[in-house]
Amino acid sequence: MAGAKTGLLNFIVIGMLLTVVAASVVYHATPVIEEAEKVNKENAVAQFQRVIMLARAQWIKTKQQTVLIYETEFDASGNIRQHKDVAAELFVNRKGWPEGFKEGQGKACEYLYTLATLREADVSSEISVSDRYANGYLQCVFRIQDKIWFEYNAGSGVVREVNR
Repeated sequence: MAGAKTGLLNFIVIGMLLTVVAASVVYHATPVIEEAEKVNKENAVAQFQRVIMLARAQWIKTKQQTVLIYETEFDASGNIRQHKDVAAELFVNRKGWPEGFKEGQGKACEYLYTLATLREADVSSEISVSDRYANGYLQCVFRIQDKIWFEYNAGSGVVREVNR
């Protein structure tokens, strides 16, 4: 009978210990996961801003209504290399800010987001993108789970992160 009580006591102690360890892992891992998601979101916005600025620089250089954005990379010494065989074409408005396509010719904001994040043309189901034109300029609103994440105004070139 004493052996059965010892076995039951061991079972309860081990079960409680595993519960405490599991709760501790969840408690400490959740902030790490949330921080990683936050960094990913901030990186996506920064990459979007980078594409906007690359297009603007090309427009300043060429003053053309369409510009080519080349795939670029930085080597270990900080030098920039452009791969001229991989390029994306962007329509630029008269102020020199990219609008993706001419007005009414497709999902311009989704196209800009795809270029920035190097994702497939399918935008993630948790991210929704809306294009609209105000005063003749493209206005993009990017939402995650129905909360505004960031906005882009092609009239001024401003990329503004909303949901931090």
